[in-house]
Amino acid sequence: MSFLPPGVQSTSLAGFPQITYERQPIIEWQANTPFLQELCDFFPFDKRQGRTKQFYGQKPMVASTTKLSEGIPGPSLSLSQVLAQVFADEYGDWIGLSNIAVDMFINNIVVDATRNLGYRAALTGNLVASLAFDSAAAADATSRIDLQDNEFLLANTIRRAETSLVNNNVPGRASGMYTCVMSPLMSYDLFADNSAGSATDSLKRTESGVAQLKAGIVPSYQILEWAGVRIIRTTTVPTYANYPSAGKTGYGAFVVGKEAMLASDVIGYKAPLDKSYKVMVKYETEPSLANPMVQTAAIVSYDFFLGVVARPATNGTAGFRRIRGEVSVV
Repeated sequence: MSFLPPGVQSTSLAGFPQITYERQPIIEWQANTPFLQELCDFFPFDKRQGRTKQFYGQKPMVASTTKLSEGIPGPSLSLSQVLAQVFADEYGDWIGLSNIAVDMFINNIVVDATRNLGYRAALTGNLVASLAFDSAAAADATSRIDLQDNEFLLANTIRRAETSLVNNNVPGRASGMYTCVMSPLMSYDLFADNSAGSATDSLKRTESGVAQLKAGIVPSYQILEWAGVRIIRTTTVPTYANYPSAGKTGYGAFVVGKEAMLASDVIGYKAPLDKSYKVMVKYETEPSLANPMVQTAAIVSYDFFLGVVARPATNGTAGFRRIRGEVSVV
């Protein structure tokens, strides 16, 4: 099949090229993967110490109303400790690249393989963390803020989550603020809310805020700092079928404090924290029983151990709030 206009072709020139290739690929679109990097606190495993890491915490004491009698000490108090355990599961994938692909493809096929496999590793780590958040939310009702039918995420919903965390003495993350990840579709509802005291209403009252509203939020990873919460968008948030009612799809937003979710990887097998994760690359140059003619010319791979678990329940509440709700646009 010819891809040239009929007037350009010449049937007498057998060597006339029919197709020309652009040697650089058109780069695929990739999602942000913030669940591990932005929402989890890492406590790595040392090698040769098993695959289960145990965390402990102490329940805080409450004020005493007991009055002491003169010269008579009261009874000794005891400490109350709680535990959480995380198991380091192993995750890995690889691509074997043939000598034909490595030596004859128009571009460096190893580069394409490393970029895409690194992204797969990042997505895998991101999914492990997001599933752990959902598992923790299922087990702890204090973490759940479930919106009802036709109730969309508003600026006041973020305030509600932040207030709930502050009211339970949950500390902020490294920035001093809580960190939130949400779907771009939820962020639309956040900015569509123009009621008094909303994010949009507040932004329009300052020159810098007006500039942000005019520019939009397309290029931004972090879209807003609002009500003590740093908000990040990602398309990797969990979705929920038939929520809040049959036939609808719910989306999750997570507002997270310090050490709410604990992640452990094994030293030497570093888990991917973002989509630029560097995979392992090996060029095969010598024959072996498995590759006697070196037809597999390069191997690209990743391998890591990772576990994510909710913190020990020291204070009787989760260190995050999961907001679930439908969205007004798709």
